[in-house]
Amino acid sequence: MRASVQFQLQVYFPEPVRGLNQIFRLTPRGFDSQEVREWRVDVLPDATLRRGEDAFGNVVHSCSHDGPLDSLTVMAEGLIETHDAAGVVRGLVEKFPLDVFLRDAPATHAGGELAAFARDALAKEADPLGRMHILMGALHKTLTFAAEETEAPRPAPEVFSARAGSARELAQVFVAAARDLNVPARFVSGFYLGVGDVGEASPHHAWAEAFVDPIGWIGFDPALGFCPRDAHLRLATGLDYFGAAPRRAVCLTTGREDRRAALNVDAGRQASWQFQQ
Repeated sequence: MRASVQFQLQVYFPEPVRGLNQIFRLTPRGFDSQEVREWRVDVLPDATLRRGEDAFGNVVHSCSHDGPLDSLTVMAEGLIETHDAAGVVRGLVEKFPLDVFLRDAPATHAGGELAAFARDALAKEADPLGRMHILMGALHKTLTFAAEETEAPRPAPEVFSARAGSARELAQVFVAAARDLNVPARFVSGFYLGVGDVGEASPHHAWAEAFVDPIGWIGFDPALGFCPRDAHLRLATGLDYFGAAPRRAVCLTTGREDRRAALNVDAGRQASWQFQQ
């Protein structure tokens, strides 16, 4: 897929903030099946953006505003070319040993119910790749993909008990289950550029990647029920959502914020989503 992608996030503060510090992970990196031909990130009102990399090699932009500030617009746009590699991720420099991606964390701790479910689902499968496909399928069948997103994703055991969650919550459930099975796994944030598969969903999407020897890192999308295709635009990875979130912000105020995001894709297949909370 060759596509021109435009993402816009508008943030409104009912009570003007005295200051705002934020980090964006909205810039995709190129690898064998994802080529970034052009890309830029900008904000309004004007501010100095500092581009860098985090510990996992994600491209990050740090930005700070002196208040008062009653609204903020974040834009990310560019031209990309993606290819369907059946979820296989090759051509990236990996900074950490695999043991790092077995680490437990509050958001991705499996808990007894999820761990037992995963063991039962995979009991009759010995092939490492087959086990991850079965896990993805079992979670997709058992958990309802709810398009609405909470302020922060719930821990994996809570999502599994509720039998429903957003894409980022289902991704964390997969990560938790895989790690409990001693399979290195990581969280992935990105955009889904396809048409009709996600309905009235958030422009942001999320999935998981597991390391399957001898192939390497492979993506699994429990929300949609299949491995990432050319419509998955990969932005960032981390141990959980908090390490790969498209935007993290700290406001010098006690008030809330209202957000509206839009993703527009100009390609052979066109898609547009509107999301407000």
